[in-house]
Order: sequence, then C-alpha cells, then structure tokens
Amino acid sequence: MITILIALLVVGCSSYLGWGIGNYYKKRVKFFRDVKDMLNYLINNINFYKDSVNYNLEKFINQYKPNTTLIEIVNDYKDKKIKSYALLKNDEFHLVNNIFEHLGKSDSENQIMGLKNFSFQVDELINKCDEDYNKIGKISNKLGTLLGITLAVFFI
Repeated sequence: MITILIALLVVGCSSYLGWGIGNYYKKRVKFFRDVKDMLNYLINNINFYKDSVNYNLEKFINQYKPNTTLIEIVNDYKDKKIKSYALLKNDEFHLVNNIFEHLGKSDSENQIMGLKNFSFQVDELINKCDEDYNKIGKISNKLGTLLGITLAVFFI
C-alpha cells in the first residue's frame, strides 16, 4: 500500500516538474508577444495621439492585460528602478531595459523609428522562444509524466 502511494507521489511530482518547465517556456512566449503588442501600441499611439509615454503604457496595460512580468517592468519603469526578472535571460533583459530607457528620450519620429527597430529584435526573440517552447516546453510535460511512471514501475 505504501509503495503504491510513493509511486503515485513520484508520478505526481515528476509530472508537476514537467508541467513547470513547459509553463516557463509558455510564459516566455507570451511575455515577448506582449512586448511586441506593447511596441506596436506605442508606435501607433505616440504618432497619432501624441500623449505621454506613461499615459500610453497605462492605457496599454488596462486594455490588453499583458503578462504579469511586463506589468511589473512597466511599473518599475515608472518608478525608475528596473531590476532583473527570472523570466528573462541576461541579453533579453538588456533589450527590454533598452526599450524602456529609449522611451521619451527623443522626438516622436526618432522614437517611432527606434521602437520599430526594437520590434524587429523582439520578433527574433518570439521566433526563438516559440522554437524553444515547441522543442522543450511541450515535450517536458510528456517526459515528466513518462519519467514518473518509469520511476514508479521501478519502485513497485
């Protein structure tokens, strides 16, 4: 009876671990898609409405309900204290940091050109994250459960 409980616990734990790894990659894809949406929103609204960057960021968050990490970064940008985030690798953090450092530093034409350049860089990251999710994220769910079942068979 105890061995069956241990086997079920092992299957549950390894499945949860596989799900966690898959979820990490899924969050990364969503984060960079939200960054892309934010850049497109800023490009369109900075040129058309000529509102402040903080106002546009607040409107974006209220309308699109992006990833919580992006909301954190926007709030930290407003407080002028961007820090590192677990979801981002070092080079990705520098790109996101550069995006927010660029905001409000030049006239609207140069700012829009800079945001379009950042948008192309984010497109590359989206493709890379999609690829990582398809390679690692999706299979980790299945392998986690499979590993748990294999270990459970060895325990029994």
